[in-house]
Amino acid sequence: MGSNGSLPPIRRVYHHYERLEEFHAGMWRIVTGDEERDLAARAASLLRDDVALGDAMMGVALGWPISCEHNLTVRQMNRHAWLGQAACCLAVSAPESATRLAWRSLSDDEMVAANDVADTVIAIWESTYTPTGSGSCQSAD
Repeated sequence: MGSNGSLPPIRRVYHHYERLEEFHAGMWRIVTGDEERDLAARAASLLRDDVALGDAMMGVALGWPISCEHNLTVRQMNRHAWLGQAACCLAVSAPESATRLAWRSLSDDEMVAANDVADTVIAIWESTYTPTGSGSCQSAD
């Protein structure tokens, strides 16, 4: 932490979307109807299970280094949401649209618990992050 209690700066890193593991995993694919409802139900089950969610989030943190660098170096964005969407994509093949539907089905307590899991995984990622050197650094957060 910095002297004023703030987080140390992490340089924002950009990568072309074709390099992102999330793109290749189908996180942004379009699903509708019964398929979307089924994937949303599977995503909701994952989001309600702290242990399975933590495992899936750590799977993203360890297995998607380019996507994590691209998304988690942006402290101004909702990193909880991205990490949850990525975890649901990795663990249950749910695209982000189905995960957004799943999120709306959670209780406030379930949302807080899922965000707590994300906080833990983000802190672990930040403590072990080493820039890949393959993206373009644009700004300090």
